[in-house]
Amino acid sequence: MNDSQLRRLIAERSPWRARSAWETNDPDLRAARATPLQYEPKPLADIRPPGLYVLRGPRRVGKSLELKRAIIDLLASGIDPKTVLYCSCDGLTSQDLRRLVTQGHSATRTLPGPRWWLLDEITAVSGWSQTIKELRDQDTVFREACVVLTGSSAHDLERARKDLADRRGDVADSDRLLLPMGFRAFCKALGGLDEAPTDSLAPVELRSAPGERAILALEPWSDALADAWELYLDIGGFPRAVGEYVQSGAVSPGFVQGLWDVVLGDAIRASTLSEAHVTALLDRLTANLCSPLNVSRIARDVGLAGHQAATNRIDGLVRAFLAWDCHRVREGRPNTAAQRKLYFVDALIARLVHLRNPSFPAPEAARLTQQQVGLALARAVSLHAPAAFVHTDRVMYERTPTGAEIDFVGPELGVPFECKYTDEGWRRDAQTMKARYGHGVMVTRSPLLIDPHEPIWAIPASILAWLLGH
Repeated sequence: MNDSQLRRLIAERSPWRARSAWETNDPDLRAARATPLQYEPKPLADIRPPGLYVLRGPRRVGKSLELKRAIIDLLASGIDPKTVLYCSCDGLTSQDLRRLVTQGHSATRTLPGPRWWLLDEITAVSGWSQTIKELRDQDTVFREACVVLTGSSAHDLERARKDLADRRGDVADSDRLLLPMGFRAFCKALGGLDEAPTDSLAPVELRSAPGERAILALEPWSDALADAWELYLDIGGFPRAVGEYVQSGAVSPGFVQGLWDVVLGDAIRASTLSEAHVTALLDRLTANLCSPLNVSRIARDVGLAGHQAATNRIDGLVRAFLAWDCHRVREGRPNTAAQRKLYFVDALIARLVHLRNPSFPAPEAARLTQQQVGLALARAVSLHAPAAFVHTDRVMYERTPTGAEIDFVGPELGVPFECKYTDEGWRRDAQTMKARYGHGVMVTRSPLLIDPHEPIWAIPASILAWLLGH
């Protein structure tokens, strides 16, 4: 792009700089107004100069909408609209990005105060972190600006952390992560649980006196929470999917296809796999939920050309924030040499193949429950360190010396967790935790047992997920 095109791009994509009624015509804000969904996670509510923030998450989760909401808040606070510059970076080169910033500063050179740069889908620009590093080093105005970058890939996370070190404006929590709605946010969007207690607990607090009080306080809502949990396993937490359910009682085929396109376009875009191969792979991974991955066997089952081909495709799902790794624990840390487990970041992703072609089986509620409980635990312990979720080094599984498995362990959990989504027979499965740790939490369908004198507590998945949410 030449300089004239870049100036025009800034003007077109930052309409509030010239018009006060931009919110009415913005497609993201218009779509949000059209849905009855009341959900505003506000991951950027506290941005300030000279901070440099990186907001990551899967496509379709609402990152662009949250950028627009941040702009509304900035303008409402009295920030000069002409100092707020937004651009979607799809299709830009690193040189375009550098010159875009130069042109933005040239157009606002007479204005006082810091600039506010909001650059959407920055990870689409090859070498973006090095370019941002150079701009923070060489451009005084950009160094003093508040810069917000969004992206849908974790591929370059390590390089970005290295390049942006000491260039984040002394902001300790500059890494932000936006994932599909957790269970509590899902319940609030549906309504009907407005009177339920709102206490939140960290996993380590569950087996404590405050934890006991919080769990018992939720008992009167246990039936309603259990019903909402079953629905959560069907709908998932992508805001548009939830909004469509609230509006019409179902997730539209259009959104299912859109999410499928994300899988094909983001996670498998470097691949020559046919759609049939991608379908077979996703179906195989869904069937493998809760079990360690035997990647070579998966490659054979779906017709991929060996272990590495399957590994690359699976890693692509993780890099696109569509799935997360649960490593086997060794001395409190992830054992990356052992077989990992793979979970999706949303129940709807696990149901994609079935929804597109009902001849494929739907995933079992017990497997989806284990996935969503693990995700809730991982999000809870990574609340103030989103990069920890990206690396998934806080929540792991354990293989005991007897060959038994414990679903979720980790030093920050404070207690092991085993999922048994059933109304009976859970005590037998609790013996592994009792023998290994002397205590633990069994995540059940409905049984509730919390007694300070009992080594194993039974907590329904819905109550546990509510307490871990915010």
